Amino acid sequence: MFFAEGAPISGRARGDKPAMFRWQDREHKVAHISLHWRVHTNWWKEHEDWRDYWEVATDTGLLVILYHDLIDNVWRLERVYE
Repeated sequence: MFFAEGAPISGRARGDKPAMFRWQDREHKVAHISLHWRVHTNWWKEHEDWRDYWEVATDTGLLVILYHDLIDNVWRLERVYE
């Protein structure tokens, strides 16, 4: 499942790393972080993107990609691997 614009989620971080997020009325705790990368795009446009991406496994068995929008300070779910 892929969300092109990122599905809004509420999340908590420990430092700058995701620790927990709520999606589909369920709390998912981050059990393992596989990858982390930072993206800075559209810097030449009016609204640039600064995002930290995280590929994580949760205690509920999900493997997902989350991102933290560093400009708007919001968390989003971009992909759920099935």
